[in-house]
Amino acid sequence: MKKNLLIAIALAFVADVVQAQNTTYGGDNARFNVDADYVSDYSPNGTIVLPNGSVTLTNATYEHGNNLLQNDGSWTATGGLDLFLAGSSNTISGSTAPSFFNVQFNIGAGNTMAITNAQGINIAGNLQFNNGLTTTIRNNSNAGALHFADGATYTGGTTDAQHVDGYVSKTGNDAFTFPVGSGSDLRTLSISAPAGAATISTAWFAGSPATVTDPSDGVTHSVTAVADPAISISTAGFWDWINPAGSNDNIAVTVSIPDVSGFALPENLRLVGWDGVKWVALSAEGASAATENSALSGVIPAGVSITALAIGGFDKLPVTLVSFTGKAVENTVALKWITTEEINASHFEVQRSGDARNFEPIAEVDAKGESKVVVEYTFADQTPLPGTNYYRLKQIDLDGSYAFSKTISVLYDAKIKINIYPNPVTDVLRIESSAGLQSVEIFGVDGSKVMGTAVPAGNASAATSNFREISLRDQKPGIYVLVVDGRSFKVLKN
Repeated sequence: MKKNLLIAIALAFVADVVQAQNTTYGGDNARFNVDADYVSDYSPNGTIVLPNGSVTLTNATYEHGNNLLQNDGSWTATGGLDLFLAGSSNTISGSTAPSFFNVQFNIGAGNTMAITNAQGINIAGNLQFNNGLTTTIRNNSNAGALHFADGATYTGGTTDAQHVDGYVSKTGNDAFTFPVGSGSDLRTLSISAPAGAATISTAWFAGSPATVTDPSDGVTHSVTAVADPAISISTAGFWDWINPAGSNDNIAVTVSIPDVSGFALPENLRLVGWDGVKWVALSAEGASAATENSALSGVIPAGVSITALAIGGFDKLPVTLVSFTGKAVENTVALKWITTEEINASHFEVQRSGDARNFEPIAEVDAKGESKVVVEYTFADQTPLPGTNYYRLKQIDLDGSYAFSKTISVLYDAKIKINIYPNPVTDVLRIESSAGLQSVEIFGVDGSKVMGTAVPAGNASAATSNFREISLRDQKPGIYVLVVDGRSFKVLKN
C-alpha cells in the first residue's frame, strides 16, 4: 500500500502566502479521493475542508497527525479508517458532519476529543475510544451529537474517565447502550431493540430537573408535577430523551443511577418519564440497589410522548403485587396474580403481546379497591396466540395513574391438540395427542403429586406415543389436575 505524507496542501488566497500551515481541501483542490490507500496528514495547524471541498475515502486510512479537523464541506468514508493520533486534546469542528466508517481516537488517555461541529459526527462502522473524555456541544443537543448509524458499534467509552460528556444518538432497530455521562461520572442508558427503525438521542445532566434546563425542550421540568403514586423526583440528575425519527413505543430502558441511597429505598425507586406536563411511572419494579451504578429499568409507554427520564421515589403503589404467573390450561392460558395490599385501586388491564414489545389490552378485571389482605385474581385468555404469549398487568388507580407489572411469557402450542376422556372418569382415563406424549403427571387439588408416569394401553393399536391410558380406579373421588406436556386439565373422578 502506498503511503502519502501530506505536510501542507492549501489554497493561496493572497499572493504573498508562501507556505501553508494547514491541509486545505477546496477551490482548485476541491475534490480529494483516496481509494485503498494510506494518507498521513501532519500539517501543524490542522485539516480544513472548505464549503466547496470534499474528501472521499474508499477502504482507505487517513492518519490525522494534527489536532484539528474542520469540515465545512464533505468528508465521507466508505470502509477504511480515520485514525486520530495527535497526542493532545483534539477538535472536530465545522458546519457539516464528517461521515466516518471506522474511527480510532488514539490521542491518549488524558486527552479530550471535542466535537464542536454543528452537526456532530457520523459513525457507520466502529468507534474506538482510546482517549479520555469525548465532548459535544450540549446546547446543540441532538443536532451536534455523536451519531451512530444502524449497526454501528463502539469499543471502550464506559468508565468515569472515558465516556461522552454530551449527546449520543443511535439510528436503527438494534439494542444499544449510550456511553453518556457528566464528564466525571458515567451514566449509561441502554435500550432494547425498537420494533422498527428509530432514532434515539440522549445525554445525562447532573442536577435537579427543576433548575437545569433541558436543551431539547428549552425549559426545566418541575419536580413537584408528579402523577400518583410518585411522591418525589430525585434532584441528582436526569437523562434528556429525544426521538426525532421512528417510534419509541414500548422500548425498554435501563439506566445506571447515581447514589440515591439517601433518597429512597431500592424497592421504592422507579424510572419516571416527563410527558410534557408531569412525571409518569415507567415501571412497577424497583432498582437492584440504590447505590452508585445500580440498574433501574422501565418501558416507554406506547402513544405517550416522553422527553426526559429521571429517578422517582414512590411511597405506596395502588397495588402491592406479590406474584403474577401464567400457564397453558387446555385450550386457554390461565393467568393468576396475588396482591397483599390495595390503596385506591380501580382495576387491572390485562395486556398481551406476541413480541414482548407491542402490547394490546385484552381484558379488564376490577380491583378490590381497598384491601390489606391477600387477594387472588384469575383470568383465562380464551384465544391465546400460537407460540409464545407475553402478558403484563397495567395496575390503574382511581385517579387514572398507573404502573406496569413485570412481563411473563407462556408457551401455547396451538398445533398440538390434546383430548382427555372420559371426563368425569370412573376407571381408566384416556389421553390422545396429535403429537408424541412426553410427560404426563397427575396432582391432587392440594398440589400433591399422585403419579408421574402414564401406563401404555394394553393393545398394540393403542400402545403408541400419541395415546396413553391411566388407571384412576384406586383414587378417591374428587378433582385432580392432569398435566400433559406442560398443559393442565381438570379431571373429575367419580
